[in-house]
Amino acid sequence: MNDTHAALQTAARQIRRSIIDVAFRAPVDGVHLGSALSMVEIATVLYGSKMRYQPDNMADGQRDRFLLSKGHAALALYTTLHHYGVLSAGQLATFDHNGSFFPALTPMHPSLGIDFAGGSLGHGVGYASGIAWSQRLQNQPWHSYVVLGDGECNEGSIWESALFAAHHQLDNLTVIVDINGFQSDISCQKTLTMNFPALWQACGWQVQECDGHDISALSTALDAPHAGRPKAILAHTVKGKGVSFMEHNNAFHRNKLSAAQHQAALAELEG
Repeated sequence: MNDTHAALQTAARQIRRSIIDVAFRAPVDGVHLGSALSMVEIATVLYGSKMRYQPDNMADGQRDRFLLSKGHAALALYTTLHHYGVLSAGQLATFDHNGSFFPALTPMHPSLGIDFAGGSLGHGVGYASGIAWSQRLQNQPWHSYVVLGDGECNEGSIWESALFAAHHQLDNLTVIVDINGFQSDISCQKTLTMNFPALWQACGWQVQECDGHDISALSTALDAPHAGRPKAILAHTVKGKGVSFMEHNNAFHRNKLSAAQHQAALAELEG
């Protein structure tokens, strides 16, 4: 895909509306809305302009990989895959239904563009490092992208994997940390203070920081050279971005929308 800047902005708005609509119709008592909304531009830029893939042939091993390590934001991935023609409207409509291929936490289903089972936090970087190392050994040109949550970075397995990737100079690997400031029940700063630039640099990664809702800034960070080193993009975002009553409101980490909230959210996003 190679969408223009304007097309990417339009796509992000449409994906946000889709997240709200699908979440409202899901037959469950709550959906992870805040974390899905915070990563919309990240997913949009990757699928709309950076990743190499064919929407009608996601089973092809010769494509870039996307691993959603913060798997509770699954709805952002599903709606992005739908927007870019990988999933049908009928498939998306089964979100979180009993027996669906598209539950609240991502399963692994590469033929549908879902490259990682994201239920247990902290494993995305390690899994992607294995893919990247294998591709390096086989002289394959494909790239792997991982999206982490900032709260997820409390997991020690991430830093073990980061050291491994730097040791093997896996510059075919990019990690994007969605820094929205919250984790499940509390702010990240109250749980554990982490200096992300210093940590990733100390592990030997090329580090870029940007506004995670600025499409141009994300594109620039993704394009920045990092020969010989894996890249970490620290994307500063707003949890619940795009809907005023959800922004910075951790009550919508997982919540069920009322009919009135559904309509209010769609009206804001239409505006």
